[in-house]
Amino acid sequence: MKKVLLMMAISIITSMSYGQIKESVTTEKNINANLKLQIYYFHLSNRCHTCTSIEAELRKVLESFFTKELNAEILRFAVLNCEAKENEALAKKYDAYGATLAFTIFKDGKEIKKIDLTNWAFSKVNKPDVFASELKQKIEEIIR
Repeated sequence: MKKVLLMMAISIITSMSYGQIKESVTTEKNINANLKLQIYYFHLSNRCHTCTSIEAELRKVLESFFTKELNAEILRFAVLNCEAKENEALAKKYDAYGATLAFTIFKDGKEIKKIDLTNWAFSKVNKPDVFASELKQKIEEIIR
């Protein structure tokens, strides 16, 4: 009986960790030549339904279409509380004082452009199919 319970526990833990996106914050020290896009989603400590929906839809798109690129670190993704002390510098860099969706484009290991997609995300999140297809297209245009 103990073995059965142990096996069930192991399988549950394994299934929970399988397929989850590895979040990674890009710093000057960990930029590699393959990196093309860093996606940051900033939020406040107290989150509204729309804010959590944007994160959920973003994760769905990344998990559905870009796991290979995430694993190869061509694409990186991180969700950060902009009120947390440890995220203060990044929040300031991206003017994130609330829910903020920011793309940073890299070429040859150097940051070349920042794009704020916050207004776009808020305008599309209530149309999940549109949100997904447009976000997928935006990411593909950068990393392909």
